[in-house]
Amino acid sequence: MNSQIFGVECITSRANSTIVKIAKLLNKKERKQEELFMLDGIKLFVEAQNSDAEIEYIIVNEKTVFDEKIIEKIILARKNGARLICVNDAVFEKMTEENAPQGIITVCRFLKNHRFVSVGEANKKEKVMVFESIRDPGNVGGILRNAAAFGIDRLIFSSDCADIYSSKVLRGAMGAIFKVKIEVVSDLENTIESIKKLGRRIVVTTLGENSLKLGKNTILAGDVFVIGNEGHGVSNAIIAQADETMFIPMCENTESLNASVAAAILMWEMYNL
Repeated sequence: MNSQIFGVECITSRANSTIVKIAKLLNKKERKQEELFMLDGIKLFVEAQNSDAEIEYIIVNEKTVFDEKIIEKIILARKNGARLICVNDAVFEKMTEENAPQGIITVCRFLKNHRFVSVGEANKKEKVMVFESIRDPGNVGGILRNAAAFGIDRLIFSSDCADIYSSKVLRGAMGAIFKVKIEVVSDLENTIESIKKLGRRIVVTTLGENSLKLGKNTILAGDVFVIGNEGHGVSNAIIAQADETMFIPMCENTESLNASVAAAILMWEMYNL
């Protein structure tokens, strides 16, 4: 790596203050305090560099050899203010949770398309979905990826959902975090009320007695779907706010769909309106 990029800064101690600071970003509390998060791997570095993300650090393993295109992107990020650091295996391992790391870690500022807010926003034209208490990082990552694929403009998560900046979410999202507006709200009930005031219909996915079966003519333009916790579904308080409830038909004697798959089906229906 030293020979590929001239003048790269090298750190060989796991106790170095910068390395310790970056390694702490594996913890949600530290990420939120510093407003920084880590991306592990080449693809996510490229996605960050191609977006408007503010890259603070690029950490590379001294043994890793990158192709010319990646070198060009690293040099460009460095010119734009990123601090480039070369480390040995022991130091790199302190900062990664990957079993087979690709030798590059990117540290970015929290994204401009993401906000922690008390009450989320939406407008009359955006395609919006709401998620309550989705705890599985794999589901949240899949939801982000599905949203980018099906043109969902805004995702609203309750604050007890899995952290969107966790490594498992980012790995599952495959760069989609840069492409969708995301809000993490502290008051989901008030958020839903604010959306209803725009004249938009709130549709909660649940197996209620009066729930409509998803199918032809059941979805209207502007509908905002709410999907709930993997085990318990949507809370009674949110169901009480629904203008309509709906379920996804499936074979009898089967387990319910996970949140990411259910979201993908609904997003596909919204995409085809």
